[in-house]
Amino acid sequence: MIPKTYVVPLDGSPFAERAVPVAGALAHRVGAELLLVSTTHRGPLDPGDYLAGVADRYPDLPVGGLVHTDDLPVDTISKVVGESDDRIVVMTSHGRGRLRWSMLGSTAEDLVRHTDRPILIVGRHCRDDFLIPDAHMFACVDGTEASERIAPIAREWADALGLPLDAAMVISPLDVESLEHAQTLLDPIARDFGGPERAHAHLLTSDYVAGALADFGTDLPAAMFAMSSNARVGLRRVAFGSVTMAVLNLASCPLLVTHGES
Repeated sequence: MIPKTYVVPLDGSPFAERAVPVAGALAHRVGAELLLVSTTHRGPLDPGDYLAGVADRYPDLPVGGLVHTDDLPVDTISKVVGESDDRIVVMTSHGRGRLRWSMLGSTAEDLVRHTDRPILIVGRHCRDDFLIPDAHMFACVDGTEASERIAPIAREWADALGLPLDAAMVISPLDVESLEHAQTLLDPIARDFGGPERAHAHLLTSDYVAGALADFGTDLPAAMFAMSSNARVGLRRVAFGSVTMAVLNLASCPLLVTHGES
């Protein structure tokens, strides 16, 4: 089962608050609640009053609690989430453009690197109405063991949100051998996601991996991307952390990100 408590870290900025309606939309869909979290460390001077004000601005959202501390943001979030499988972090992070950026950046990057559980990241172009009719769950994979870890997580979220499931791998347009034997790449992907009756597998060709994934997600349309943060994509072996950041910079829906290492 997917988590039913969405921990939303806020630092007092309007950008961080963009995660609130996104988390709220998901909470309404699955019967979950929001837990708003803040800290005085590089945050509002009075986090208690600030969080209460945020909750007041969203009276229709299922806010179940307010938590504020004087600890570092990562420490605060880690304590709030604890060992509970029923809690997931939903937070914003700036996408930093194309492939030269290899890290998720700041608090979001720290969380992904130091937890074996997924988090939901909201980029600067994420829309509040991302759960549009006929939207899909879109998993981005490359066939490695690391990216395969996202398959059961993506299936659970697709089932909970009532979304059809698609998975895609990107290869270079110059990779003639893979193009000629596309089914040998697609069949294992489909199996990982429950078979062709459960998920549709796609092979995309592009020299710009993140752009191909973002464009395909727009065309589906995708309500959520599911990605592994350090898998590698295609035969060019592009670090997936940088691809994740680039997709985040382009996507109009949240990214469900999990660390690729066991």
